[in-house]
Amino acid sequence: MGAVYVTVKLLGPPERKPSKPEKVEALVDTGATLSIFPAVLLRRLGVKLLHRVRSRLADGRVVHRGVGEVRLKLNGEIVTTRVLFGQAKDATVVGLVALESLGLAVDPTKRRLVHSEFLMMISF
Repeated sequence: MGAVYVTVKLLGPPERKPSKPEKVEALVDTGATLSIFPAVLLRRLGVKLLHRVRSRLADGRVVHRGVGEVRLKLNGEIVTTRVLFGQAKDATVVGLVALESLGLAVDPTKRRLVHSEFLMMISF
């Protein structure tokens, strides 16, 4: 099994004058809750810093990062999702919240994204 990379398009907030979408190559990481994109790119798109959160890295260290909301286009669909403002050494990542919002999962053997069912675990 190997890493899965995708090309995503990021769009600024809908209330802002339409800007050209930014194409970004990102690692798909189902172990990351939120997606991570370079802060400089998010600022250029007009993404507002909502607040800061504490995040745990794979090696156990704790870091603090800003959170904002961006429109993300992947596999032909657009979703508004929370993202972390990445710093210089942070990987560019599509995380689980964005994937689940789009109904996507990772096929590790073919190293690609596939559509998955949305779950409603309630019965009437």
